[in-house]
Amino acid sequence: MKVVKRIVIVGGGTAGWITASWFARRWSKRIEVVVIDKSQPERVGVGEATLLSFPAVMRQMNYEPQQWMNEIDATYKAGILFPGWGKKENVIWHPFGFGILGDGDNPNIPRVPLYDVWTNYQDQYDIKDISGLYRSAMDNKIEPDYIRDTYAYQIDCGKLVQFLQKNTIPYLKEYIQSDVVDIHRDGLSDDITKSDIKKIILDDGSEITGDLFIDCTGWKQMLIGNNNIDLSDRLFIDTAFAAKVDYENKSEEMHPYTDCAALEHGWRWRIPTRSRIGTGYCFNRSITDPDVVANAFVEHWNNRIKKEDLRMLDWKPQYVEKFWQGNVVPIGLSAGFIEPLESTGLALMIRGCEFLEECMVDCFYNPYETGIYDIRMKCAFESAVDYVNMHYSYCEREGKFWDYVRLSHEKSGMQKYMEDQINDPHLTTFQQHRSSSFFGGSNWHVWLLQLMPKIVKKEYWYEDVKEIVPRFENYLARLDSSVKQSISQKSILEGWYGK
Repeated sequence: MKVVKRIVIVGGGTAGWITASWFARRWSKRIEVVVIDKSQPERVGVGEATLLSFPAVMRQMNYEPQQWMNEIDATYKAGILFPGWGKKENVIWHPFGFGILGDGDNPNIPRVPLYDVWTNYQDQYDIKDISGLYRSAMDNKIEPDYIRDTYAYQIDCGKLVQFLQKNTIPYLKEYIQSDVVDIHRDGLSDDITKSDIKKIILDDGSEITGDLFIDCTGWKQMLIGNNNIDLSDRLFIDTAFAAKVDYENKSEEMHPYTDCAALEHGWRWRIPTRSRIGTGYCFNRSITDPDVVANAFVEHWNNRIKKEDLRMLDWKPQYVEKFWQGNVVPIGLSAGFIEPLESTGLALMIRGCEFLEECMVDCFYNPYETGIYDIRMKCAFESAVDYVNMHYSYCEREGKFWDYVRLSHEKSGMQKYMEDQINDPHLTTFQQHRSSSFFGGSNWHVWLLQLMPKIVKKEYWYEDVKEIVPRFENYLARLDSSVKQSISQKSILEGWYGK
C-alpha cells in the first residue's frame, strides 16, 4: 500500500484547476493539495462546449449553477448540430437524451428503444423531428423540465479557469507561482516510467516534495515524458484556426446547441456563449495550406473575423503510452488529445479525476491500482477515438481533405459491431453506457441512423405491435405538447443572470 497525503499539481489551465478543485475542495481535510503554476497558460480555446458530465461534476465540486453560470458566460447546450457530414445536404443531430418506450414498473410491457420503433416510421418522420430537444433548440428555446439532467453547457474556458482558481485557492495547502527547473527521481531506474519523483526544484531553488504528482503541463508533458501512442492513422485533423466573433443578432445567434459544420477543408465549430461566439476551422495541415484555410475561414464569416486575429493551434493526435507512471499521473493535454470534435478534451480531464479518486481509498492505493487506472483511461481514449473516427464514415463530399478521408478511413471494430446491430431486424440496438467510455450505444445509434445510407426496419417487437404503436403515437403527442411549453433561452438566462 502507498499513502497519498500530499498531491502536487504542476501546471494550471483548465486541466490544472479542474484537478485542483476536484481534490482540494473535496479532500482538503485529508490531503494537502499544492498547485505550481507560474503564469496562466494561453487558452487553447477548443474546449468551450461541454458534455453532460460537466454540470454533474460541478455539483460534485460543490458548485451550483447560480454560482458559476454568470461568471463563465454559460449558455445551454441541448446537443450538437452537424450540417454537411457524409453528404453535403445532410444535417445530423446529436441530442442529449434518448427515449425508451415502455413502462419500467410493468414487466408485461416491453421497453423498446425509441429509435428502433422509428425505423418503421422513417418514411413519415425525419429522425430529428422525434427529438424534442432538436425542435425546441432550433427555435432557441429550452425545455425547463429537463434543464438539470439533459442539458450540457457552452462556456468560456478562460473564465472557467478564473472561476475555479478563485474558488479553489482557499482550499490549497500552497499555491506557488514559479517555474519548475529540475526534477529529481529516486534513481532506481533510468526509465522514468519505472521511477518515482522525489522532489521538484523551482526557479528560486526551493524544493517541493509530494506523494503523488499530477502533470497538467499540456503538450510539454514535463513530468510524464513524451512516450505517446500516435493516432494519426485513425484521425484526420491536426490543426485549427480559432477566433472570437461578436454577435450581430444575439437573439438569433445565441442558440442552445453547438454547430459543427463540414466544410471544404475540414469542419468548423460554432459555440455561442453569453458574450460572444467561439469558432474555429479544423483541418489537416499536410493536405491544405494553412493560408488557404485562413482565407476560407474569414470568407465563411463574411469578414466578421480578421485574418490577423486568428490563432493557429496544431497538435499530434495521441495519448500517453502509460497513464500512471511511478507516482506521476497526467491529466488534460499532457495525457493526450484527439481533436475538438464531440468535446472530448474536457470530458477526458474529468474522467481522469474521477478514475484517480476511485483508485485511492482512505488516502491509500495498492500498486495494482495504477494498472487498473491505466486500462480504464486507455478504454476512455480508445472509445472516444472510435466514436470521433466514425463521424468521417460514408463520406461523399468533394475536396482534397475529404478525398483523403474517403481513401484512408477504416471502420473500427466498434463501428462494425454497432452497424451489425442496426442492420439486424431481430436485434435490439445496443443502449448501454460503460463507465470507462462516454459514448454509449445510444450515441452511436443516433449518429449512424442518420449517416448510414440504408436503415433496416426493426421487427423484433412485432409481436407486441398493438402495444408499441400506440405508445409511439402517444410519445409524439407528448412531444408536441412539451415543445409548445418550451421557453426561450434568452428569458431563462436573463432569469439566471438577473439582466
